Amino acid sequence: MTSLIRLAASLLFTVTLSAPAFAQSYPDKPVRLIVPYPPGGTTDVAARVLGNRLGLVLGQSVVIENRGGATGAIGAEAVARSKPDGYTLLYTPGTDMVLRHFLMKNNPVDVVKDFTPITIAVLSSSIIVAHPGTGINSAQQLIEYAKRSPGKLTYSTPGPGSNFHLAGELLKMHGVVLTHVPYKGGGPALQAALSGETSLSLADFTGIVPYVKDGRLKAIAVIDPKRQPALPELPAMGEILQGYSMPQTWFAFFGPAGLPQNIVSRLNADIARTLNSPDVRPRLEERNLTIVASAPEEVTKTIKASFDIYGKVIKAAGIRPE
Repeated sequence: MTSLIRLAASLLFTVTLSAPAFAQSYPDKPVRLIVPYPPGGTTDVAARVLGNRLGLVLGQSVVIENRGGATGAIGAEAVARSKPDGYTLLYTPGTDMVLRHFLMKNNPVDVVKDFTPITIAVLSSSIIVAHPGTGINSAQQLIEYAKRSPGKLTYSTPGPGSNFHLAGELLKMHGVVLTHVPYKGGGPALQAALSGETSLSLADFTGIVPYVKDGRLKAIAVIDPKRQPALPELPAMGEILQGYSMPQTWFAFFGPAGLPQNIVSRLNADIARTLNSPDVRPRLEERNLTIVASAPEEVTKTIKASFDIYGKVIKAAGIRPE
């Protein structure tokens, strides 16, 4: 009996030591960062800027893996079903994680139950742009044209159920009826607007500004509640269309559910260091991204607030899951 007690005590001591030892050894191999959209969009570009520096901070390479499709659901599910050991992470618009709950009938993952929040990294703004061939040069012209010819103007987005799609639906609620043309990611949606395949695009502000400045696209309005410093003369749509307002898109890091707290804390601190490093912060800010680097608890609060905001908009718009 005495020997059994000693054996049990020895095993308990070993298990107790293993947790801190594991924390100290993480990471001891490359970390896979899944981006649930194709290359070329804002999510992908920011992830690559962050991933390069984060790898140096962690002491292991961070491998970006694009797994697009289903408005981010395919890549998100891959992370949710992965082992909670810190070696498979997700960088995604948190907005889309929430919207899928309302807009996807067979959503394979639950943003609350299937993931461990790590940090909100950045915020971005959204914009409406027109192909120069449309002849539309202002928000007022867009509103008048759409009301005169409902549905004739088309607009591209990164996919059905995206924040940009919802922004278009909110325009429809205000009498500005456009035809939605979804694409598989921000890159293809941008190309559609540049080529004139669609009349307009509702898109992320960061990737659009260079094309506005070189004249290939015409800026119509900011979708968010306020104007942006990069294009201070461009009005917010709410200034022209009374009552119109969409919140900013937020981008976050998640791990699968059950990710150990010590790994969450390590990643949260190292991602904050990465975001604020002198070779990353300027590159993100020049893309008009606002750095946040929040605590994990703030991700949870933002998810709850987003459910409330988008739930009300979706219900008012009469949008049903597809």
